[in-house]
Amino acid sequence: MSNSRFWYEIRGCRYAPELFRAYKGLQGQKKMEIPLTSDQRGQLGNICLTQGGKVGVAFLKHIERAKGHRCHRYMTYGFMLKEEPRRYVYCADLLCRESDPLAVRLHTLRSFRQYLARDEGRIEQSTECELDGYYRPVNVRKNYVTADLKRPIVIWLRVE
Repeated sequence: MSNSRFWYEIRGCRYAPELFRAYKGLQGQKKMEIPLTSDQRGQLGNICLTQGGKVGVAFLKHIERAKGHRCHRYMTYGFMLKEEPRRYVYCADLLCRESDPLAVRLHTLRSFRQYLARDEGRIEQSTECELDGYYRPVNVRKNYVTADLKRPIVIWLRVE
């Protein structure tokens, strides 16, 4: 079994802590540079110079974990229900980023509206049935709700 631990390398100049660079890779392979902002480079340089390299590597690992745990915000559109004005329907598969241009967000709204307009806004909410003596469904009833296509709402989704 090979060693799969990452090796970190920090390079910089004592008199210019903002020029510090950090590299990461497996042992025996080429190390890739870790992208850091200028503030992070300055902090890394000051930490390495005052507290040592091990604390600097711990700071780098902290930065990488924070990048991995950053939340992504998405948005989608939904419509209020005609029967129950406090409830709404939406499609979580039709989503876009909050930073997308207006044309992309408008396309998301229009595509969901067109999908609902095919059935005049009717959405199957639930299915009920009775069972006969052999556990086969009998008297199947479908319950529908109607979306008000004139009342769109914005729904924010967080993906972690």
